[in-house]
Amino acid sequence: MRVPAFCAFLALLLANADPAAAAAGDQVRTDTPSGLPVPRFVSLKFNRTICRLGPSFEHPTVYTYQRIGLPVRVTAETRDHWRRIEDFEGGRCWAHQSTLVSVNHAVALQTVELREAPRESAPVRAALERGVIARIDKARKGWSQVSVGAVSGWAPNEALWGAQ
Repeated sequence: MRVPAFCAFLALLLANADPAAAAAGDQVRTDTPSGLPVPRFVSLKFNRTICRLGPSFEHPTVYTYQRIGLPVRVTAETRDHWRRIEDFEGGRCWAHQSTLVSVNHAVALQTVELREAPRESAPVRAALERGVIARIDKARKGWSQVSVGAVSGWAPNEALWGAQ
């Protein structure tokens, strides 16, 4: 998923880098440099995305993500196009906005059944294992229609990180 490129100490520092933001919780802000809401979900644009300890190219690399389409949550922004992101496993770092795309994807938090319709009683079409990335095609009342290749179906949002 992510390749450590620096010591665990730096990852620990990163997790606690902005206590004020952590104390604010998940309150949605729109007074951001981009004008887009924070927090929000985006996806990684490339097969290899370098993520840094701070918001500049001079900061050391903390993670190198190697999964195109991985959904991440933007939790802060800078005026010079850096985004603080968080992955579904709790990893936090700074990525340049050019490495992110607004295409919506979700990752299965556990094995989840894909159903023919957005309800528990609908027949099961397939199952996604934990960690599988799926494209979000539609959303409806706590459910998302997702696809992986030619397979598609409906899954409850609570089983998908990035579908909230």
